[in-house]
Amino acid sequence: MVRIEPFQIKSGRIRSGLTAALMAVGMGIGSAAGLPAQAETFLEESGTIVPAEHSYTFEGTAGQAITITLESEEFDSVISLIDAAGEEIAFNDDFGGTLNSALFVTLPADGVYTVTARSFSGEGGDYQLVVRLSSPFDITYNEAQELNQQGNFEDAIARFTDAIALDDSQASAYLGRAEATLGRLYTEQGDSIAGPEDIPADIREVIISDFERAADLIAASGNEERANYLREQTDYLRNGSSEPGM
Repeated sequence: MVRIEPFQIKSGRIRSGLTAALMAVGMGIGSAAGLPAQAETFLEESGTIVPAEHSYTFEGTAGQAITITLESEEFDSVISLIDAAGEEIAFNDDFGGTLNSALFVTLPADGVYTVTARSFSGEGGDYQLVVRLSSPFDITYNEAQELNQQGNFEDAIARFTDAIALDDSQASAYLGRAEATLGRLYTEQGDSIAGPEDIPADIREVIISDFERAADLIAASGNEERANYLREQTDYLRNGSSEPGM
């Protein structure tokens, strides 16, 4: 058990007799791969998980803002945070349209917390788990996500824009802003939007611009498959000739 000052990293390998194909990439809410890189390692470990789950503990203090990420190129990750009473207080499966996971949490009390990392379908592979203090980008991005989930799309767009101003290299913020822009549009116009041709040209270009920027950042990180998926969505918005992936 360690304190998260400044943060901790766990890396290892999940092993299981089960195999499963990775889920198809798609748009999601809020990418661990898109979070800011950290320069200093506080703790790093490697190991083997049998079965496909492992738990780590850390000591936190009330009001502490933390970011937890679980990344793997080999399996669909799932992460949860459990408090000292054994209650799950946060959970994430797919984050930012990827199969990675991330949590942004303000700790409610002093005590020992448990992070559980597991594979969604039981398939094994290498992973990296990071627990660290949240950055200004993390905090702003999380606020934007919460506003988006509440349906407060106008304020969500503003906070996503603030997050981009803090760090313009994070694909997740562009995707979040595009999603909030679409949410605002459907709230205002509802059933009148039957296809991309019904989206006002200026709004469509804003969404396309965010998709294109996100696709470029994701491609630069090495995930060409997902970048191409986003580009298909962009082409569909621009041309409206066929559904993405068809």
